Amino acid sequence: MVIMSKEAFERLQFKSEIYFKLKEAELEAKTTGSRSSHKEVFSDLRKQLSEKATGENV
Repeated sequence: MVIMSKEAFERLQFKSEIYFKLKEAELEAKTTGSRSSHKEVFSDLRKQLSEKATGENV
């Protein structure tokens, strides 16, 4: 049995989630030819956040 603080556990979970997302992105990159620039990705992200904030696309 391992005992750790809640904060340590949350950090471990966060790192694990990041590694999972990176592996997921690597797999997608290997299986698709689609590529997006930083500008395209963040423009789309800003649009989605703006829509959520204004209640559009609900």
